[in-house]
Amino acid sequence: MLEAEIIKHGDDSGNGAILKYTSPSGAVIKAIGVPQSWKTTLGPTWCYVVEDDDLTLVDPGCFGSVGYLEQGLEQLGLSLTDVNRIVISHGHMDHDGSCPPVVRKSGAQLWAHEIYGSMLRTDRWEMETGWRREVQGFEAFENSETVERVKEHHELTRELTLNHPVTDELQSGGFTFYYTPGHSPDELCILFDQMMFSGDHILPLITPHPSVAMSYDSYRSTLPAVYQDRNDIYGLKALLTSLKRIAALEGDITVLPAHRAFHKGVLNPIGLERATEILEHHRNRCHELTEVMKDGPMDLVTITRKYFANRELEEHNFFLAFTEVMSHIELMLESRDVSTTVNPANGKVWSNGLGPSALICWEGTDLFSAFIDQLNPAGDATA
Repeated sequence: MLEAEIIKHGDDSGNGAILKYTSPSGAVIKAIGVPQSWKTTLGPTWCYVVEDDDLTLVDPGCFGSVGYLEQGLEQLGLSLTDVNRIVISHGHMDHDGSCPPVVRKSGAQLWAHEIYGSMLRTDRWEMETGWRREVQGFEAFENSETVERVKEHHELTRELTLNHPVTDELQSGGFTFYYTPGHSPDELCILFDQMMFSGDHILPLITPHPSVAMSYDSYRSTLPAVYQDRNDIYGLKALLTSLKRIAALEGDITVLPAHRAFHKGVLNPIGLERATEILEHHRNRCHELTEVMKDGPMDLVTITRKYFANRELEEHNFFLAFTEVMSHIELMLESRDVSTTVNPANGKVWSNGLGPSALICWEGTDLFSAFIDQLNPAGDATA
């Protein structure tokens, strides 16, 4: 595993810092800690700079932070106008938000998974507000600054053109692209030499938030045709399958994450084994949820509040906790560890078999563990 060299110090979270990774073959990657443009404990997005035949940026950071990116490039003797290519790990606002100003100044080509192109054209927030508004506590999230930023991000990135749609295992310019959906349907892990840019798929210290499988039903018609036959791209099952795939890669590969590469004054180097640790975290969360459900049938909101009872969840963050729990319950429904009952007179059922008033009953089993073990990366991935 490669150790990073700190070539410019930033703050305790790494904001404004610059790191350097050098592989045994001599390949050099530099990383700029681009701060978020809002108050957060997440720390910066690490924008990786690859100076090869073309100057490539991997994940330039959130909108409103391009000035910090420019400062970092200047420290390296570069400017935005030098950028030839931008590679996006996935289309979340803290990763691709700075793409519009960088593209305008540099004319850089944009590389991302082909689903990213459909995401640019789709108002993803509006397409899922229907079921979300049926969830107790969603109103506070909908009116939060987070959602304001999500909507602003969508408007700003509408102007982008995906010049180079990427599919699984594409090799180009020294990069090998692996399609790893689950956190986001367009998530990529990108191998360069002995280093892998993991976006949010593999992170030190923290775990990526799983998408919910039900989102597939909301967005299915907007996806490229090859992804419309079945859902291998949304939900915890998709995330765990993708983690297994990356964990199975061979070689001494250093993972270069988008977050927490440096945190609280400490570098946090990780390898591919971190993928398995994250998978086990989610298996353990399923076990922990069974402990909550031993008290008898209860709805998703109650399960969420009980599961996170020891944490101070700000009101506008409750919905994120709710979808975290729902992604695990969706998997446990598929593994037949839980069942649901709904009052036909007043109960609404969502496409995933859950609903705002559905009562979830644990069957006293842990079949999910064997279900996770049997997930097959070779059989469940789509190009």
